[in-house]
Amino acid sequence: MEIKRSEMIGYKIRLIHNQIHKRMEEKKLENEKEPLTGMQRWTLGYLSEHEGQAVYQRDIEEAFKISRATASNMLSVMERRGFIERQPVEHDARLKKIVMTDLACDTIKRANQDVKEMETLLQQGLSGEDVVHLKKCLDIILKNLGNPT
Repeated sequence: MEIKRSEMIGYKIRLIHNQIHKRMEEKKLENEKEPLTGMQRWTLGYLSEHEGQAVYQRDIEEAFKISRATASNMLSVMERRGFIERQPVEHDARLKKIVMTDLACDTIKRANQDVKEMETLLQQGLSGEDVVHLKKCLDIILKNLGNPT
């Protein structure tokens, strides 16, 4: 017996992804004159989570599984727009650590609020136990796809 598309896990995940993306895009259009891309926002989040640590381009490449060229282009745009600075490090003149600017810190505060609101919306009607179980199931799916958490 064939499974209906509407009952497929992948289909449901795709619908959820599309709705989250749509709502987050609407949020950023309300709040920003020149909105950051989703990847740029994730990068600022990564930098924020690693505040006080030296973060380099290769860390961004590894964290998001993106190519050197993609990371370089994205970081160049973010630098031009004033969200990051690339600062030389004393121990290796070739390396440049990535540092958030005040503009980026303000932006990440707004983005974190948007994420909290989305998480609250996603968890409506779910018990704490439901949320723990859902996260466990999603981790298993990620592992099945070759992306261990």
